Order: sequence, then structure tokens, then C-alpha cells
Amino acid sequence: MRRSFLLLRFSAGFEVLGGIFAFVMPVRFCTLLFGHSIDNELVGIARLFALAIIALGFACWEASSHAPMPNSRKSLCGYNIAVGILLMSIGVSQDVIGVLLWPGVFIHLAIGFLLLPGLRKQ
Repeated sequence: MRRSFLLLRFSAGFEVLGGIFAFVMPVRFCTLLFGHSIDNELVGIARLFALAIIALGFACWEASSHAPMPNSRKSLCGYNIAVGILLMSIGVSQDVIGVLLWPGVFIHLAIGFLLLPGLRKQ
């Protein structure tokens, strides 16, 4: 239970910090992730994405402090696997690879798959 709690907290905190970075410096965030800058017209959309990620992180952080936490575990598991697969497909199929793309793939997939065993116990 303690390992699961720490994993949920790490995942939630990771999303909050990433979201804050994307909100405060959306152009730099996209450059580091995809290897290309974004136009000024897309900064608002990037910040909207950032706010959604921050909200997900805070919701799951709060939910992780209350047992049995099935909803936060399911949400973060599905989200992390989906984002990992999406980033991987972008890295494989397009020429948009930033310095954080493959570490992002690895971190999201690792967190998602580490959360899977807890889903089977519920």
C-alpha cells in the first residue's frame, strides 16, 4: 500500500510540475518535448493543455491521500499509458523529437505499467 501511495503521489506531482512548466513557458516546453517551437497563436492552447494537466495532477494528489483510491489509480494509469503511446508514435512517425520526448515516453509508460498491478487487486 505504501509503494502504491508513493507511486500515485510521484505521478500526480510529476504532472503538476510538468503542467506548471508548460503553462509558464509553453514555447520552451514544446521545444524541449518536440524539438520545434510553437507559433504565438498556439500558446493559448498549450496553456489550456497545461491547466488540464495541473488539474489532473491536483485531483489525483488529493485522491491518493484517501484509501482505497481506485479512481485516481485508474485515471493516472490510463492517462500515463495513453500519453506514453502518443508520444512514442509522434517520435517514431514524425521528425519532431526534442530532448525530453523519449524520457517522457519512458516515464509515462513506466508509471502507467507500475500502476497496473494495483488495478487487478481491486
